[in-house]
Amino acid sequence: MKRKLPFQMVSLSLGLVLIASGCSPSNAPAAPTGSNESEAKVSNEPITLTFFTAQNSVYANESGFDNEIGQYIRKKFPNITIKHIHKAAGQDYGDLIAAGTIPDIVLESSGNIISKIKEFDLANDMADLIKKHNFDLSRMDEAAIAQVKNANPDGQLWGLPFTLSNIIMFYNKDLFDKFGVPYPKDGMTWDEVYDVAKKMTRSVDGVQYKGLSMHPGVMTSYNQLSLTPLDLKENKAAINTEKWKTLIENYKRFYDIPGNEFTNIDDFPKGQMAIGIHVAEKVTSWYTANKDLNFDLASPPSFKDLPNTGMLPNTYSLFITKNSKYKDQAFQVISYLLSDEVQSELSKQGIVTPLKSKAVHDVYGQSLPQLKGKNTGAVYYSKNAQPAPPRAPGLVYYSVNTSKIFDNIYKNNMDVNSAIRAVEEEANAAIQQLVLQKGGK
Repeated sequence: MKRKLPFQMVSLSLGLVLIASGCSPSNAPAAPTGSNESEAKVSNEPITLTFFTAQNSVYANESGFDNEIGQYIRKKFPNITIKHIHKAAGQDYGDLIAAGTIPDIVLESSGNIISKIKEFDLANDMADLIKKHNFDLSRMDEAAIAQVKNANPDGQLWGLPFTLSNIIMFYNKDLFDKFGVPYPKDGMTWDEVYDVAKKMTRSVDGVQYKGLSMHPGVMTSYNQLSLTPLDLKENKAAINTEKWKTLIENYKRFYDIPGNEFTNIDDFPKGQMAIGIHVAEKVTSWYTANKDLNFDLASPPSFKDLPNTGMLPNTYSLFITKNSKYKDQAFQVISYLLSDEVQSELSKQGIVTPLKSKAVHDVYGQSLPQLKGKNTGAVYYSKNAQPAPPRAPGLVYYSVNTSKIFDNIYKNNMDVNSAIRAVEEEANAAIQQLVLQKGGK
């Protein structure tokens, strides 16, 4: 997902690192709480690091990259020159590798770890670097770390989450005032929000007001039930199950409310939608679309048997490639980008951090005028759902487009069972083709 969904996508924190001096005195004080200062000695000779951003459209403009990443590296590490490349036509993984331009650091969505980082043979286990540089993983959101680690069957941590894209509930205060319905609040269940959506869906003076909308692809890909569309032990899809059916039916019932038919979630800023469930980065793009929109935030609805459990984390992670000649310097750069210092600055801009730091959470959105007086605590109110375990080694990877389930329901007039079965059958056919291509059975 892009930042304008960013999903923008999101942020982390770690501590100060010594590089300009090249060494530290033996009696140097221990790293303070909230930092990951490394005692590892790394050369401070001038070097150039190639930084490839494969995600987030904000980085397509150099000013966007400099605002969120470049300026911090430049100020902290004057000996390091950053060569930034953003994914574009002629500047994708294959193009860079063919040209011999192997990035030192890659920013990529955790959903693409197998299809990009592994398939292009860039994966590098960061365990030794984490140990060498005294990086404290306990400061980071466990689900975000698991999302990266569980993407591969080897149990290796190939990258560190840099930003997140938490899903929250937006609501139009003017509509709730107009219809005399209490505002949504943090900690609501899906059943409670369903009742609200029914009350808020109505036609008045020829205007159809919708109670709630959401993004099907986001809601299935980062679902709260920790469901994965691929079987963990076999080369096949695994969505034709009771749990997947429960998930889909939960979302579908909202669109079965008369007058609340399926629509584009990005219609929220137009003012006729009471609730929109989407990624937190929408606080920027929706505000840009309508600066007069009187909205507020609440935590995403949860299932009653999983209280206050949010969605799976959508992580944008930083990977050091195995071919990099400057792994130590690259790791120190990443450590600093994950410091409380940098992450706090990003948090103020409305970028969600993967750090557990309450101090970093508390400054979320402080630099955004549209969030003044808003319930910004909603962004971190729910705990992130834990990702599914890693799949067994040797299995092929295929990206199952679960949003097609909703296409089958609303465009092809299928019932839920048929819609799910059709997507699974399509996925299984594609998976078997991949198996045959790789010489398997």
